[in-house]
Amino acid sequence: MMKKVIFICIIFLFVSSCGYEPLISKNTNFSLKVIELGGSSKINYKIKSRLKIYEEKNNNNYNLEIVDSKINKIITSKDIKGNPKTHKLTIKLNINLKKNSNLIDQDKNFIISANYDTMSSKFELKKYEENIIKNLTEKIIDNVILYIQTL
Repeated sequence: MMKKVIFICIIFLFVSSCGYEPLISKNTNFSLKVIELGGSSKINYKIKSRLKIYEEKNNNNYNLEIVDSKINKIITSKDIKGNPKTHKLTIKLNINLKKNSNLIDQDKNFIISANYDTMSSKFELKKYEENIIKNLTEKIIDNVILYIQTL
């Protein structure tokens, strides 16, 4: 019995102190300001509110211009009666990135998508789609931040 307790304690110590750090941390060496928004206001609002934490931190300033943002939903398969069975939701983000008014990257595209099954309740399907849009937008923002960190 005592050996089991010691073994569990040792495993707990190794697992709890593994040194995990996320790739995208809030301790960044750049500041980011969203200067222009184009496209879907639903996506742009989420992007702008999430990127507020990166505004005016230090001298390494980037200006982000969202040229276009789109949400595209297509039916990928139908059942025998012709009713939608599965859907594909795609979010596309096109940005320009400037540093101290110098264009660094123009027309950089970020695309992310998800497949999902239809539901019998239209209300539940709409709520589920909103949740997917929120999650995909978060992933695209993470990709943009990671891209800027690697410059």
